[in-house]
Amino acid sequence: MIELGTSKVCITPEKPLRLSGFAFRSKGYDCVRKDIFVRVMDFCSDGVRVVVIYGDLLWWNSRFAERMRSCLEARSGLLQEQVLFVASHNHSGPGTGDTAIALLETAEPEYLSFLEERILEAVEKAETDREAVELKRSVGQFAGNVYRRMRTAEGICMMPNYEVEPDRHLTVINCRRPDGTLKGRIIHYPCHANLSKDNELHPDYPGYLLELSDRDNPGSVAVFFQGCTADMRPNCVLGEEFRAGTPEDVEAFASAVYHGVKLAEASGETGLGDEMTLNRRQVFLGFERSWGRAELEKWRQDEREEIRQWAEKVLEKGIRDGEVLEVSEWNLGGQRCYFFNAEMAMHYAQKARELCPGSICSGYTNGMIGYLCTDEQIREGGYEPEGSATYFGLAGTYPVGTQGLIERSMEGK
Repeated sequence: MIELGTSKVCITPEKPLRLSGFAFRSKGYDCVRKDIFVRVMDFCSDGVRVVVIYGDLLWWNSRFAERMRSCLEARSGLLQEQVLFVASHNHSGPGTGDTAIALLETAEPEYLSFLEERILEAVEKAETDREAVELKRSVGQFAGNVYRRMRTAEGICMMPNYEVEPDRHLTVINCRRPDGTLKGRIIHYPCHANLSKDNELHPDYPGYLLELSDRDNPGSVAVFFQGCTADMRPNCVLGEEFRAGTPEDVEAFASAVYHGVKLAEASGETGLGDEMTLNRRQVFLGFERSWGRAELEKWRQDEREEIRQWAEKVLEKGIRDGEVLEVSEWNLGGQRCYFFNAEMAMHYAQKARELCPGSICSGYTNGMIGYLCTDEQIREGGYEPEGSATYFGLAGTYPVGTQGLIERSMEGK
């Protein structure tokens, strides 16, 4: 038997903070368009416990996630490998750390203290809220995303590319009480949560989507698992270029995804089992770089702000040789779920389905080490495998051969 406890607490800052995700935002947000939340699902089965802590955030900064997992272990006995800090990749929420350069993410210590307390509160609430549930899975499709890498005369550019079929799998896992009512829901879909670029706080389409689900199912709490969406974004286009979405676009997109959820449910639900396991693996991903400390010191005086910030951040972190990828493999009643502390190319979701049909993948979990692309994308270049390293404060780029390391870690090797 699987038991589930849920909770939901507001994490809207008490004062305007700078939003994360876009370098052009330089001041605190103008207004709160919609509150943001932490949502917790506490699963227990035959002595195995897995706690999912979801946030309407860009990601959980690596240092913050590590500190919170240690705090939860000391305070409530939760082992670090039992906790999954997942985020929607919302580009309209506050930051949670400082491992990236300040143009991409900043964090206020006062807000982090507030956030820590809210997380602890939410975990405690969920632990005391457990009920027996039956797991039901539905699958569907939603054509809301588009591949975002296009080869041009200038190289690989971030443009809508309709020649590459995006991953449009939509998976819904309903956790139903014995009387059939909904206790909790997991919605999985791969699409960047960057529809809006306004300087307003809100949860972008995933948060609006979850509110629609909660509204229609009183007494339930839904969470969103963002997929392998490093190379996909919403199909919000003007001519041949992506455009910023309006508030109406965000709500319309969320409503369309929710319609897809209901269509998937209408196509039928498949019962899942009661077994549950969670395994964590780590693999070191080395960097490739063609510069040394002398060049780095010169770049600290560069005329470009992003380069100056990058050089300072790399020095602050100690000119690392690479980063550690954490892969968590969760078997929830026969539903295989892979989690990564990175932004993953959609190829890895296909790899997961090859390993186990019906598997789902979620990035932005338990930290952030940047974009992880395929070897082909690394050879092609572009923002994801090259340009993004500056903004993440990485001391190099991930080289060809990284794909094999990631795939073997998914295979458990």
